[in-house]
Amino acid sequence: MNGVKVISTTTAVHGANQKPNYFPMKLYQHAVTVGSSGVLEYELTVDAKLDYLLWFHFAEIDSKVTKSGQRVFDVQVNGENVNRIDVFKAVGGFKAHDWHYVAKNLSSTSLTIKLAPVVGEPILSGLEAYAIVPNDLATVPDQVVAMRALKDSLRIPGRMGWNGDPCAPASWDAWEGVICRTNQEGNALVISQIDLGSQGLKGFISDRISLLTNLAVLNLSSNSLMGSLPEGLGQQSLVKLDLSNNELTGSIPDSLASSRNLRLVLLNDNKLEGRVPEEIYSVGVHGGAIDLSANKGLCGMPSLPECPLFWSNGRLSRGGKIGIGLSCMVVVMVLLLVAYICIRRKRNDYDFGLPHELMSMAAKRNRYHRQKSLMVLEMESQHAKGLIPPSKPQ
Repeated sequence: MNGVKVISTTTAVHGANQKPNYFPMKLYQHAVTVGSSGVLEYELTVDAKLDYLLWFHFAEIDSKVTKSGQRVFDVQVNGENVNRIDVFKAVGGFKAHDWHYVAKNLSSTSLTIKLAPVVGEPILSGLEAYAIVPNDLATVPDQVVAMRALKDSLRIPGRMGWNGDPCAPASWDAWEGVICRTNQEGNALVISQIDLGSQGLKGFISDRISLLTNLAVLNLSSNSLMGSLPEGLGQQSLVKLDLSNNELTGSIPDSLASSRNLRLVLLNDNKLEGRVPEEIYSVGVHGGAIDLSANKGLCGMPSLPECPLFWSNGRLSRGGKIGIGLSCMVVVMVLLLVAYICIRRKRNDYDFGLPHELMSMAAKRNRYHRQKSLMVLEMESQHAKGLIPPSKPQ
């Protein structure tokens, strides 16, 4: 840039110190220009993988320029004309004028900027170049909730740095033992692995773990975790599960059995009980690995004791419930049958008593027979004494 000249003024330049950037007036009170037919040229070293925001600052501080068209120049970026500038035409004299341009799809690490004269000499008060760094993707909000709940329930020690976003920035490894990946849509990060084996954890597994719908590997082995396995542990994404060598109690949830991608299930050396879901056992049958040993209360697998017929997982088994249900049905049917028979008998219980007239006639007949019997007895008595009773006048 041979022939570069610096010009300045003490006259106030209006339009400075404005929102949002508050560029100071002093910036616009100084400028560089170049001799006749000269070109102002700048070469910047850049990262070709990024885009750059170029911010140009102008002010017409030469009192000789009094109207538009007296100073006109082109702005060229990497050899391409991107704008034509006439500061006086845009804002007038002694007023700040800013313009910006984004340079994209760079092919090299060199960015060339030229102000080429059209009329008069180009002028420039300031030039800024900002690399546009893409925003890091953030973790899916529901999974952030799940990880914070696990942080509390597992009693994660401060040394493991579980603070902020579990996955972002992607270049950091702030959450020890946590591995993330981009979701299918490519617009967020999700938790894919949690590896916290042998970390001295003494809490329990929060049921919010069900929100980790992309979790493929969970290793919490060789800690001192207590409580039961949460129902939401059966993510369809789950491939490897290692909860061995803890103090977990309760039964194996049916939801875990619904995970079709499981290839490794290690629940040995805990205090689990109840029937083992058949689907869990099938993991080993279909080429996966499963270890449920050292759980005295588990039953229902070839290597484990038989389960009680009517009792399972600390409650009535399905067979027990079916048996009780059938028994209740039989009792109800018997009661209904008894009630039906009683009703039919009551309807057929007719009154066979004689009518009143017949009863009266029978009573008279009975009195007649009694009187006749008494007369016969009296006659027999008199005859025995030799007496003939006098006849009564008619």
